[in-house]
Amino acid sequence: MSARPFANSDPFLKLIVLFLLSFVGITVFMLMGNGIISLLWGVDFFEAPGAITDYSNPQVVNINRVLLFFQHLGMFVVPAFGFALLISSDWKEVLGFRKPQTQLVIAGILVMIAALPLINALAWLNEMLQFPDFLSGLETAFAGMEESAAKLTKAITEDSSPIILAVNIITIAALPAVGEELIFRGLVIPIVRKWSGSVHTAVWVAAILFSAMHLQFYGFVPRMVLGAVLGYLFVWSGSVWVPIIAHFTNNALALVLLFFMSRGSIPKEVDEFVLDTENLIWVVASIAAVLGLMWFVGQKRKRSL
Repeated sequence: MSARPFANSDPFLKLIVLFLLSFVGITVFMLMGNGIISLLWGVDFFEAPGAITDYSNPQVVNINRVLLFFQHLGMFVVPAFGFALLISSDWKEVLGFRKPQTQLVIAGILVMIAALPLINALAWLNEMLQFPDFLSGLETAFAGMEESAAKLTKAITEDSSPIILAVNIITIAALPAVGEELIFRGLVIPIVRKWSGSVHTAVWVAAILFSAMHLQFYGFVPRMVLGAVLGYLFVWSGSVWVPIIAHFTNNALALVLLFFMSRGSIPKEVDEFVLDTENLIWVVASIAAVLGLMWFVGQKRKRSL
């Protein structure tokens, strides 16, 4: 591998450079997105941010789809490739683009399916958490952010058109799966591992950063656990393709579920989870299945990063 500007830099400096690239990337791409939106719909969301929050307007919903597309490209996908090129001419190796074992890919997919009850239970428990009285203002702010994110998600996913489902799968499932895994698993884990000397520290630091990046307190715990599972899938498989495909599976399953709910094929009550006796059995089975599948991946790992 030929020497690059940050090839031999301190791991802490590499993290700073990576997140600076992410900040610059999202700034540039949001400006690009705003320009395209201005041309197509005559809306400048920098001047009038309220113009893109009326989710009852189909045009506004489409504008938000475009923004999500540019957001994921600018914040994750492009910075990941840019950073890899600053580290080495062999960017595929840096990002972890190694051919995975088919068995591990299938195991990763099954982990995401098996983890659904566990993730729902963690989300339910997370929502039960309350801030102390002196942080009530912060709790109100987080609740407002959560409500706003939920409204946007509902507006984008409640359309029952197969074409819109395909667009959503690209924008909300595929792009985040690729970009977030390249950043948090492909890059952050090796950097933190070199810095700390511990693979477990690296996996959990990346998982915490991954969850915190979403700015959703009431989904922090399940998203952190999901990030840790994806992290171990990456470390034990030696390929970033395994967590990318697993992450995509998780996102796509949620979109397909919401799609059929919007068409009335699945009752909306399915999306309402309460940790009662019946669901507790499913949660225990989910934990057992996830642990078993992760043990299988650990046993089958081809190489360690």
